[in-house]
Amino acid sequence: MPPLRPSPGHSRGSDQSRRGLLPPTGIATLTPKAPAVDQAARELRTVMGRFATGVTVITTMHRDTIHGMTANAFLSVSLRPPLVLVSLGRCRMGEMLPRTKRYGVSVLANDQEQFAAHFAAQRQSPVPPTFTNHDGVPLLDGALAHLVCRVVDVHPAGDHELWIGEVEHRYERDGEPLLFYTGRFGTLREVQDRADQG
Repeated sequence: MPPLRPSPGHSRGSDQSRRGLLPPTGIATLTPKAPAVDQAARELRTVMGRFATGVTVITTMHRDTIHGMTANAFLSVSLRPPLVLVSLGRCRMGEMLPRTKRYGVSVLANDQEQFAAHFAAQRQSPVPPTFTNHDGVPLLDGALAHLVCRVVDVHPAGDHELWIGEVEHRYERDGEPLLFYTGRFGTLREVQDRADQG
């Protein structure tokens, strides 16, 4: 009996496609499944939570509307020229900055946790935030430090973008900072107590 021939349009490859398999390519790839990727992301978040940081509110103004968001992924890049960087995921601020091309940075004091939560969209502040306007850029009143920055570069980095700004204005005062540690805001004393317990 002659061997059976596949019907027209039928092939081993199409069998594999129907079973959800790809035809062999000769290249072995090891791609983590989505649950493994999610688990790795959660673990990295936990590890990075041990890195205590200050807390900032990033602000900009578009068509007379103030836009603000809480950010702790902020750092100094260069002194000459004076450059800073804020890392943004997919967010409204990332849509605004290409239009406004400038942003403000307010470094929060230890009594401004309500504003950190407010601009992180966690809960509404019982006291409405007020702002100082410097050359068209809003800055949160009561902060320990202010920077006004002009966007000079943007770098994609994984699921974030790094917005580099050249500092055009700066201000600072003495005071105790608000910190972010292990996923929570706190004062220096609260963060120390938390570290001692855990």
